[in-house]
Amino acid sequence: MSRLLPLAALLLLAVACGGESTQPQTEKRVVVFGVDGLDPEELMSRVELGMLPHFAKLIENGTFHSLQTSWPPQSPVAWSNFICGTNPGKHGLYDFIHVDRHNYGVASSMSVTDPVGIEIPLFGWKVPVTGGETRLTRAFPAFWEVLSEAGIATYVHRMPANFPPAPTKAVTFPDMGTPDLVGAASGKSYLWSETTSAQSGESYYKKRVSVIRSNERLWKVFDKINGPDDTLRNVSGLEKKLDAAIEKGDFSEANRLTGEITRAHEVTEEVTFFVDRTGAEPQLAVKIGDAWGVAGLGGWTDWMPIEFGMMWGEMMVVSGYTRFRFLADDPFEVYGAPVQIDPFNPATPISTPDSAAAELATAIGPYYTQGFPDAYKSYKAGLLDTAGFVEQSDTVLEERGRMLDYALDQWSATGGMLFFYVGSLDMRCHMLWHAADPAHPHQEEPGEFDGVPYAEQIDRVYRQVDTMLGELVAELDAIEAAGGEPIDLMVMSDHGFAPFRRKMHVNDWLVQEGYLVLKDGVTDTQMLALSVDRHGDPIPGSGPVDWAKTRAYAIGFNGIILNRVGREAEGIVTDADAPALLEELRAKLSQLRDEDGSTVFTALATASEVFSGDQLKFAPDLQLGFNVGYGASDECAIGGVTGDWQRGVCIVDNDSRWSGSHLMDPELVRGTLIVRRKVTLAKDPALEDLTATLYSRFGVAPPEGLDGRPLY
Repeated sequence: MSRLLPLAALLLLAVACGGESTQPQTEKRVVVFGVDGLDPEELMSRVELGMLPHFAKLIENGTFHSLQTSWPPQSPVAWSNFICGTNPGKHGLYDFIHVDRHNYGVASSMSVTDPVGIEIPLFGWKVPVTGGETRLTRAFPAFWEVLSEAGIATYVHRMPANFPPAPTKAVTFPDMGTPDLVGAASGKSYLWSETTSAQSGESYYKKRVSVIRSNERLWKVFDKINGPDDTLRNVSGLEKKLDAAIEKGDFSEANRLTGEITRAHEVTEEVTFFVDRTGAEPQLAVKIGDAWGVAGLGGWTDWMPIEFGMMWGEMMVVSGYTRFRFLADDPFEVYGAPVQIDPFNPATPISTPDSAAAELATAIGPYYTQGFPDAYKSYKAGLLDTAGFVEQSDTVLEERGRMLDYALDQWSATGGMLFFYVGSLDMRCHMLWHAADPAHPHQEEPGEFDGVPYAEQIDRVYRQVDTMLGELVAELDAIEAAGGEPIDLMVMSDHGFAPFRRKMHVNDWLVQEGYLVLKDGVTDTQMLALSVDRHGDPIPGSGPVDWAKTRAYAIGFNGIILNRVGREAEGIVTDADAPALLEELRAKLSQLRDEDGSTVFTALATASEVFSGDQLKFAPDLQLGFNVGYGASDECAIGGVTGDWQRGVCIVDNDSRWSGSHLMDPELVRGTLIVRRKVTLAKDPALEDLTATLYSRFGVAPPEGLDGRPLY
């Protein structure tokens, strides 16, 4: 899940170019402002308190309604409902995490990388000729594809679940799902420290460093930054040894060889930190190649270019950008942002047309190209404190403001459709809910940032989005005053928000109840998957689970999957047995109570009850609608069994900074819809209906199979 495109694909993409975007002129003008996680109740409570004057005015003069979100109410699913105007049974996204039914492993729901096919040896390198391409999993046309084909000027700025962007005549930029340069889905950040323990995780490197204090004025630190793996390096000799070790069952040797292969593919670039203590306050200077960055204590450097040499370091250069925050001088501590794909010379497409990424960077400077740019994983892992997380998130929101100005300039010249996305409110609600919720199990020392207590930082981000909305409306008013048709404006969100205080280890419950059977002697596991050989083929009978006795398992946040004959690698549940098994699971889960008597689930539905379409076969069989306060654990989402089932405990406190959520019963976390003018809505609005409304407003026939209906 964490790999970018193979290097062969990077070689081809590095020479790709695209011409400047030329959009047609369109009289009709529609703007959709997408605010991830904008909750209708949270919004209205702040409007009533007078915190949000621009939202208040928009609601007073327009139309406000809560908005049906998706089953399940997860961002990639909900945004795909809006992108396509259909339910997941037609677009095919059901969760952040999908199961790989060939081996019970995990897979990204948003994109897939095809296996490398034909390879040829060349001067000590192994060059793939076929395969290795990353592509979207979405199985239904996007609204911008249809509108732009119909001659409507269409701009889509930072759409979630749209990486890699599919070819289209529209101008598009992806967001959620777009990796950093090394392929990490949410970015892989750095912490250099004299005191930390060296550690590498999915989303971070913690690096313990030595500071050279040759004198009191100038200190130095030398280290390296990781780039994308050089997967063209020919290590076939090591791979043959690895195959032999696996065949003999010598897993110790196999692990050693795997590490050697990983190191052979590793590419790094040197970074040098200088701490200047000659002034009143220490200053940090950072050197990467010929580039320099400077930051005061607690401050950030500007974006700095970084290059990674591939194939002897000369035949190809993959470039990116990163920036640093000076956390402390003594003991030394510096935070490094994930290395971003270089928008001026992208190693993989991050816009349509290809040239649009560089045009945006020319206008506003280098920017976060990855999805989920707010550093929530760094905060969750303790690389940043609360003030550091909020400050970094502020920089993302400020950057989005510059993007919005640029987008409005583009769109105002042609008319047509503009979608613009903001995700910082969602991220801060996820990560800071505990600060404003005394009942939450996770509590920290109070503090403040920018003069605002941590307990009021969610109020603050609502005010920041309100300011952005006010600037957007003012710009639309000015454009309208200059002439042309009135401008339609919709403000919408994909879902709402609620506290997340207790988490359920769903797989532990399935083990406890006898639906998921571990092999003798196994009490816990990080994943359910079968072992695979070097080529990715599953090894039958391997892994920690006795699949011959297992009827159900969980991978993902909101579903239980049956181990079905003909669908799963080692399935045992027949089509005839499935309905009764689903009803049995539903009956037990509906009666499940927490230790204080609280209901854990308020909705449970089979896939066929809530989905329809040719992608239904990929859906988890039972959809879990958690009550407010509850959700699946991270361990469960990747197929883990914690072992708590041995103590009869499957629901535990969520003692985590990830303290707000929306992965619950969809009716409990509805989204928000605001239309700029007074309209009569044709029905209780759903995400799919917004898509149908866009087609209707532009007079464009929607694709066959659209689920939504025009709202006005």
